[in-house]
Amino acid sequence: MNNKGKPAFQLSTMAFAVLTCLSVNAEEQTKNDKDIERVEVLGSNIKRAQVADTLPITVMNSDDIAATGAATGEELLRSIPQIGEMAFNNERAIGGVNDARGDVSSINLRGLGTGNTLTLLNGRRLVLHPGTQTENFVPVSTVNANTLPVSGLKRVEVLRDGAAAIYGSDAVAGVVNYVLKDDYEGSGISVNHGSSEGTALSQTSLSGATGLAFNEDKTHLTLSLSLYDRKGMPASDRDYSASQDRREYSTLPEEYIGDTQLDNRSTSTPWGEFSTSSLKTFHIQPNTMSGCVVELGDGLCADKGSLSRDMRYDSANEQSMTSDVQRANFYGYLNHELDDDLTLFSEAIYYQAETRRLREQSGNLTAQRFTISPDAYYNPFGEMVTVRRYRPIDSGQRNIQVKDTSFRLLTGLSGYYQDWDWESAVLYSEAKTHDKARNRVDANAFFAAVNSTEAATAYNIFNGGDPSNLNSGDATANLQSVIDQFSVTIDRESKTSLALADFKVSNAALFDLIDGEVGMASGAEFRRETYADNRDPLLNGSQPFIDTNTGNVLSGSSVLGSSETPDSDGSRNVFSAYVELVAPLLSDRMLAKSLEIQLAARYENFSDVGSVTKPKVALSWMPSDWLQVRAAYAEGFRAPNLPQVVEQGISRSNTRYDPVTDSSYGITEIRGGNKNLKPEDDTNTSFGLVLMPFNDLTITADWWQIEQDGVVGILNSQTHLMYDSLLRSQGSSNPDVIRGEDNEVIHVNNQYNNLNPREIEGVDFSVFYDLKTEFGNFDFKLNAARLIRFEQEPDAITAEVIAAQEAGNPAVPESVVITGAGDLMKQNGRPEWRAYASLRFKRDQWSLGTTANYVSDFYDTSTTTSEGEPLPIDSFTTINAYADYRFEQSGWFSDTRIRLGVRNINDKKPPIADESFGYFSSVHSNRGRYYYLDFSKSF
Repeated sequence: MNNKGKPAFQLSTMAFAVLTCLSVNAEEQTKNDKDIERVEVLGSNIKRAQVADTLPITVMNSDDIAATGAATGEELLRSIPQIGEMAFNNERAIGGVNDARGDVSSINLRGLGTGNTLTLLNGRRLVLHPGTQTENFVPVSTVNANTLPVSGLKRVEVLRDGAAAIYGSDAVAGVVNYVLKDDYEGSGISVNHGSSEGTALSQTSLSGATGLAFNEDKTHLTLSLSLYDRKGMPASDRDYSASQDRREYSTLPEEYIGDTQLDNRSTSTPWGEFSTSSLKTFHIQPNTMSGCVVELGDGLCADKGSLSRDMRYDSANEQSMTSDVQRANFYGYLNHELDDDLTLFSEAIYYQAETRRLREQSGNLTAQRFTISPDAYYNPFGEMVTVRRYRPIDSGQRNIQVKDTSFRLLTGLSGYYQDWDWESAVLYSEAKTHDKARNRVDANAFFAAVNSTEAATAYNIFNGGDPSNLNSGDATANLQSVIDQFSVTIDRESKTSLALADFKVSNAALFDLIDGEVGMASGAEFRRETYADNRDPLLNGSQPFIDTNTGNVLSGSSVLGSSETPDSDGSRNVFSAYVELVAPLLSDRMLAKSLEIQLAARYENFSDVGSVTKPKVALSWMPSDWLQVRAAYAEGFRAPNLPQVVEQGISRSNTRYDPVTDSSYGITEIRGGNKNLKPEDDTNTSFGLVLMPFNDLTITADWWQIEQDGVVGILNSQTHLMYDSLLRSQGSSNPDVIRGEDNEVIHVNNQYNNLNPREIEGVDFSVFYDLKTEFGNFDFKLNAARLIRFEQEPDAITAEVIAAQEAGNPAVPESVVITGAGDLMKQNGRPEWRAYASLRFKRDQWSLGTTANYVSDFYDTSTTTSEGEPLPIDSFTTINAYADYRFEQSGWFSDTRIRLGVRNINDKKPPIADESFGYFSSVHSNRGRYYYLDFSKSF
């Protein structure tokens, strides 16, 4: 890589100019025969009449897509084994308003991490979703897989190989290309309805498409509209999510039964935890419980110390697990022949979605601990009281509404000049998210109500919860008029945009070699990317939370339970140029039916992080008609995303174990973007075999390896605490861990940095068999992915902490697992095996099919035994089936198909895990047995 830019630019410009001159001076050949269709496939920009499978590509056509029974883009991607965990998903409930939420699903090939997969639509980039969330504690961005309707897809292509030299940055793990239907003839409608057995969840979609030719067949227009409505699922609908206390869950391994790590009920409750100079730490409880030191009346008393475990708050009854969603997708494609050699084409896409969900009311963060003056109306103690933990659940649940919109406009020209295909297009795409959280608590207004000296405006924070149900509800609610004083609606608006212009040329027969024709493609692209994130004034630091009793600024956020996040915005310009050659080295020779080489190079210049030139070479050798050997070496490049560069002063609070105080509590971490971040480099190597022993049977096996250097990350705050404990045992301390007088952590300072190398290795397998018999046609497909290695070299601090643990140093307990470094295989959503198989049968108008999806076991490192062994997560297999009938007779039912399907026939529950809803939503599904009926008709 060359960050200075000039030498790389000179090299790429020279290569580009030389190859362009070659194209201009090549011997003129006869004009292209229009009867020979030149096609462009994923993995190459050269349009050819015949394309060898030089690279490993998975293609799902419309029949394959329908067989999955998927109703959303997220469900479809889960049927592709090479797609890793989907960190952006509807059931994620970790980061609140500071997270991407709503109708969003991420794309993550190889499980390498969100942002390492380039996603295209009809061969060109898609705009990134405006929302971000953290992976390995750094903000990541994704294309939203739900913006495109499943019913409108012609096919999905997955290039399982590094492709930065062909398509540009982000193609570290590969490329996903969505191809929409652009040649629809006639009209059609489709209605699909399904429901999840035993739950409130149901899904209904209505889609229609029409295609017409006019202007003497020179113009073709395709229009598609899809509407989708989902009724969500409350957490109480599933036994694994109905309580945050999973210590006694039936499928837990015996050694974890009763383990308090699986009790995720909150210490922030309506009973409250407080402190005064005389009582020290105390809490409120019913006076029927032992330990009362101060009688408060109304059946309540104060007891010294923190709340007992039996009084923790269980939020499950107040949470939506799956949101309600209403979505609309529109797509239009226009193709107009200006003359025999020139075509105008245009795309228009619009997407809109609205999601709604409920969440429990928030409690105060550690950084939001405030005081109550002695003269406050409801203060019975006659002295200053500090509020350590309190959750005002009598103010009701949070009501969250997220509106997502995006559009894409593209127009271009394509044509032929002699033997050259050329194409140029411009596009502009924009995505917006408006996150609205109703019934949040304004911390400053709440402070004023708690400290009020007037009965009409005072909030009683000492009146406890529900004595008959200590873990949920509040039987002693304050007046609604008092609650209205501090109830607010919080807004977050985010926006991304992509403007792009490109020009590319292709010649399948640039010149002849002894064994065939050399193909070439070259092109240039300019794009501009923007990002803006505007938070509510109560969130972005402009209205901080101030304790007026002490004059202390407690938090930059005046939203109770949410950390401060300043507004941020950024933009970058990117120029790139590429060249690609495909040449036959041998043809019909001894030991070589064919031997072909692909050479490519791409130059990219980023306005903020420098420039780079990356090469790729791929070989395809067919020693016979039934055997192909393929191999590739590619170098890649991924620039830090804009939030990683521009965000500053990001506060996040997470529960962490503090070895110094030997306790777990909410700890604030202040993270910062880094303008000195360097781009990540990678190398991608693959080797594969394709066997075709007889007609209609293809077997493939592809080994791959990815090495990344300078991966953008951050030192885990848990590691910071462990390092601080280690240094304190040696007489010093970690300067990034800031502690108060009671030795509890005030906050941890952290910054995004380029970490040490990472290596990932795996193997893909596939079997395709199409058998035609007199009885009917059978189609079998198997796609499997095995992860062999996933290793992150630890940074110096992490390595020191791990070494101290291995040496038995009591300052860094071995039971605390240091995550994010070392061998990450089978950890937290990285199973060794994933597989998807389908068997379809067709006879006359009948069609039957069954599919199976398998995910092998892995470990949950958030829960460990005393010896440090992580919680095992069992393998997960779901089996689906469908049957359909297509009417062919004349009349209303002509060209009508009715399909009945069942997903997860065995009603398999996701394996229990120490996660938000009791399972890994990024890997497994909560749908259970799901029935659906699909009706479609063509006109």
